[in-house]
Amino acid sequence: MSEKPSQSNSIAFHRIHGSRIILSNGARTATRDEEIKFYDNGVVYTSLPLSGHSKFIVEAQRLHTSWSGSFKIGIVLIPKGELKEGFMPHSSVTQYQSPVARQPWLCCCIPTATRRRDHVYSPNNPQTWVWSSETLHTGQVIKTKYGKVNLEHTQKGDKLGIEISTEGVLSFHMNGVNQGRAAVDVYSTDKQVYGFVDHYGQAVTSSIIEAFVNPFSLQHLCKRKVLELLPGSVESLSQSLPEPLIRGMSELKLGAG
Repeated sequence: MSEKPSQSNSIAFHRIHGSRIILSNGARTATRDEEIKFYDNGVVYTSLPLSGHSKFIVEAQRLHTSWSGSFKIGIVLIPKGELKEGFMPHSSVTQYQSPVARQPWLCCCIPTATRRRDHVYSPNNPQTWVWSSETLHTGQVIKTKYGKVNLEHTQKGDKLGIEISTEGVLSFHMNGVNQGRAAVDVYSTDKQVYGFVDHYGQAVTSSIIEAFVNPFSLQHLCKRKVLELLPGSVESLSQSLPEPLIRGMSELKLGAG
């Protein structure tokens, strides 16, 4: 049976965004204000969480050459209900020293690549995948030379995109060309997956030109519900349940994406 994605005009930019962002065109166009004076606080999120086979494509419509750096694009996992008033857009790829753990952590998303300290996540549990320049940042892990192009060279009219398969495989696109697999099993947690774009440096304005999501399959929803009901890890049940059942539950957990 072929998929019937939701209408693309149902996905816009979220009302929660970076402090210098101005939304227009039904919240489908985002502009970083005062681009001559400031290069940061230009993060915008998708208005809806991504699910099933989903795609989110924006077109670069305005750039300003007085700064270095350009568009960054990615996904972030956010607990259900957290993306609301009072939520602070994160930093995407900036590393800093945690004042508590005294360990280098990475921020998620961005007021830009500045040294913000809001909403950090443990490096043991990466919550974000960001394509920036020629690199893919996943929590604390940086995979260099991701993709076939450098986002620093983005020009007016270029189309940047996110696509996630039904199975939870993430890839990024530039002008319709798939840049390769960036992550797997992005749907395997109980958090919601939001796409985001950072209007950083030269990047001033972008507009959504294609966006759709599909509902999760019944099988996927059942898997996630079973995992939510499990008391702790599957391994913790090994003393009280038969080995074949434990093995089956482990396989279910591994395939939950």
